Amino acid sequence: MTGCHETRPLLPARAEELTPVQAQVRADHVMACSRCAAEAAAYSRLGHALAVLGGLEADPPDGTLERLLVAIGRRRVADPRVAVVAAGSAGALVATIVVAHALRQRRRAATLPPRPRPRGIPRVTLRHPALARAE
Repeated sequence: MTGCHETRPLLPARAEELTPVQAQVRADHVMACSRCAAEAAAYSRLGHALAVLGGLEADPPDGTLERLLVAIGRRRVADPRVAVVAAGSAGALVATIVVAHALRQRRRAATLPPRPRPRGIPRVTLRHPALARAE
């Protein structure tokens, strides 16, 4: 039988990530060791919770981005290094919101059937005036 020290690195892995031998070693040890069994169960619950969170979509309340940007702009920071970190964090937050919105729009567009263009309405192509003169 294998000890906790050898088995502990196998506990966070999903079953499909282990070789058959590793899966058997982990199963045998977890059957005999209540401490490792509790840790393996905790990893399993965490994996399930992350899977559920991965499928959630939440729309932030209207104006959330604007309020965050205003709140960030009001803060005065004595240490310029903190200001750089705060600006980077704010940028990451804004980028996350923009990417999440784009992914949500793409997902919605993929689930909706394409809208047909009404007959009799010509397609309009907008061009910049400078480009129109060059033609």
